[in-house]
Amino acid sequence: MPVVVVALWSVCYLVLGLVWTFGGSVAYPFDAGDGAGDTLLDPLPVSAGGGVLAALALAAGLLALTIRGRRPGRVAAVAAVAAGICLAVVIPDVRILMTVGYLLVMTAGAVVGQVDIAMVTTMVTWPSINLLIMMSAGVALTVLGARRWLGSPAWQPTVSGALRVGRIATAIAVAVPFGYAVTRFGWLFGIPVGISDEFLAVITEIAPIGAGLAAFGLLGAVLTVGLVRPWGEIWPRWVPLLRGRTIPARLPAFAALAVAMPITSAGLMYVRKKIRGEDMGPAGASDQLGAWLPEMLWPLWGAALAVAAIAYLVRRRLTTPGERPGEPVRPE
Repeated sequence: MPVVVVALWSVCYLVLGLVWTFGGSVAYPFDAGDGAGDTLLDPLPVSAGGGVLAALALAAGLLALTIRGRRPGRVAAVAAVAAGICLAVVIPDVRILMTVGYLLVMTAGAVVGQVDIAMVTTMVTWPSINLLIMMSAGVALTVLGARRWLGSPAWQPTVSGALRVGRIATAIAVAVPFGYAVTRFGWLFGIPVGISDEFLAVITEIAPIGAGLAAFGLLGAVLTVGLVRPWGEIWPRWVPLLRGRTIPARLPAFAALAVAMPITSAGLMYVRKKIRGEDMGPAGASDQLGAWLPEMLWPLWGAALAVAAIAYLVRRRLTTPGERPGEPVRPE
């Protein structure tokens, strides 16, 4: 399946990239220097951005073919992982996280009559969909490279090692969203956590949206704990029909990775904006510590969540019948 995703993206975006490179601008998904977007490709003119996309598409296709060959080298696997991370994490901006997270929060608000339904429809745009497509291709390419890399004879993980790494990564992946939630819930209840009273008055109307995102972050933090706890391997008793059954290892791992990518990408965008001295939100937000500092930790959150997911997947495979044997997990 990852090969199919990479192949389709490579062919389509190679053609589109060449069209944009040689003068076409129809449906070009980046801002071409207009200053409205925050991806790495937005500042480039159409011809340059199209050339970059065409080159990335060609490289992705060649790497996928190389990895699927009979004797793929480790260099190709590492290059595929690097190219995949570039597509999925480095190039995009916060719009993927906004499209998914804000869409959920604003849809819920529209249902209860707190948000205008027209605002919800404005979240789904071609530039945002394009970033989601690029991230999907990047994830698929990363998976292809990681499979070959982790399948190397030099890679000999143990259950205890995977559990130890997973616990450290999980602790970090839980702490960061809790810190973010403290600020956003504080603002919701009129407490100026990390900001001035004057700035709190400015953002009062949008505070519920931030609190909604924080609530999703807290829910994710709770679910992240399952990557190192028994209930993350066996469906709990309160889950109808599935209680007591083994949870497929890929389900929690891939779900965590799917969340880690846009979180990391959004965090990197905020880091770039802070380095350039740009506003981090509403006017004056850059002067408010609580308005930008939590976002600076998002790349750490996403990276830790990805490591925790991989450690969980490795540990589950080592303890699953038919996989390479490893030492049993000791009871906690």
